[in-house]
Amino acid sequence: MAIYLAANPLGVFAVSEGKIVWKLLFGKDSLQAAKKLNSWKTLPEVIETIKRFSALTDQPNPASEYLSTHLREIAPEAGFNPGELGLFLSATGAELSKLSITSTERRDKIIVQAVSALNDLDKILNLKTERLREWFGLHYPEFSMRDHEKFVTEIMAKGSREKFDNYHGSHGISFKAEDISTVQLYATALRTDYELRKKLEAYLAVMVKEEMPNTTALLGTLLAARLLAQAGALEKLAKMSSSTIQLLGAEKALFRFMKARGREKVKAPKFGILFTHPDVSGAPRDKQGKIARLLSSKLTIAARADFYSKENKGEALLKEYKEKVAEALRE
Repeated sequence: MAIYLAANPLGVFAVSEGKIVWKLLFGKDSLQAAKKLNSWKTLPEVIETIKRFSALTDQPNPASEYLSTHLREIAPEAGFNPGELGLFLSATGAELSKLSITSTERRDKIIVQAVSALNDLDKILNLKTERLREWFGLHYPEFSMRDHEKFVTEIMAKGSREKFDNYHGSHGISFKAEDISTVQLYATALRTDYELRKKLEAYLAVMVKEEMPNTTALLGTLLAARLLAQAGALEKLAKMSSSTIQLLGAEKALFRFMKARGREKVKAPKFGILFTHPDVSGAPRDKQGKIARLLSSKLTIAARADFYSKENKGEALLKEYKEKVAEALRE
């Protein structure tokens, strides 16, 4: 006998074969009911019931269908008369909206800080890696490797030029033991920074996908996070027009254009950080502006869904966008 769990503003109900077999009522306080409804699967009583009966919570299920059609029959058991029920449902709905928006605001601010930290770290890594290249280049100028992280790892592991596989002499300066150990120490610290970057990026990937599933579907996690950081908050991004989203990150270029208009030839920017999206940067030059417009148009819908409804329609938005891009490239 399968038992299913579902919740509504009145409480959590277990349903089996068309009958309520267990319930946890939330009471008449709309704020408390909203808080419990917002996290009903983590309530101790619900967890215990799931364990005891192996109850199923995936939605929708027979329990959620039962609750949607028998709400007014259940209301008297929860202490509500018909007049009270409507007011209570409206109040609880309003409290749920507040909780959802407040939660989103807190999480998106964390994302902004995390992606800003990642951007800072990228600048530091580039600077420190270039320093290591110049430093070690005094000792072994013939050694070259384009991948920064692999370069750092090689120096950390080997230190002396004589330990490199392809070493056949060098025109560089001979390093003493203390020179080599100091360079290796620097490389080891730098390698730790690269590991930190990986962890930050993985952390962002999970958080951004949870908080901005629709925007992430169109941009990927890192670009979605950077777009959010440019906007400052998910609420601000959701309220922006598509033309504003298209130019996020190009504020300086736009200011130069506005300042120079009428006096000198300065082209208006066509995109900001959206240029880093492969569909835009990889398109023929005469198509880049149009594809950026198509992308920003879908991002307007995605950001609003992420902030207001939390409905995940990313797959459909991505499909529609890709079809438009293919059509634009054929023109």
